[in-house]
Amino acid sequence: MPPIASNQIKSMTCKILLPVDGSECSARAARHVAHLVGQIENKEVHLVNVQPPGDDWMVRRMIKPDELARMEQEWAQAALAPACDILRQAGIGFETHSLQGDIAPTLVRLAEQLGCVQIVMGSRGLSSIGDLLMGSIAHKVLHLTRLPVTLVK
Repeated sequence: MPPIASNQIKSMTCKILLPVDGSECSARAARHVAHLVGQIENKEVHLVNVQPPGDDWMVRRMIKPDELARMEQEWAQAALAPACDILRQAGIGFETHSLQGDIAPTLVRLAEQLGCVQIVMGSRGLSSIGDLLMGSIAHKVLHLTRLPVTLVK
């Protein structure tokens, strides 16, 4: 394969996936991305929140599907809001994505579909369970993707 010319590098778009869950750790990741991409000319930042599936029989019994979908959308918007504010204040454009599914595989799949070159995420989220040094979602993403992953404490 021939080497990439410097003019090709300048015209390439740097696509970054920024998963957020509304935690302070994901806000720090958003600030890191704002600082990181502030000087990059061609950039795309994709903010994403993934809600776990609400398929528990107890949930389905108590909440109608349309109500659950509305609630999940509200939770996703609330989780995205702090990072959106940080990026707006830094003058960074972005797209938001609200998805539902198994969180780590969904994040990796989206990054691949969008053609992202990197994933930047908080090392720990809102969940109180998980690994002691690194959140379980971050740990799973590291093992599932071939993309570079930056974890922000």
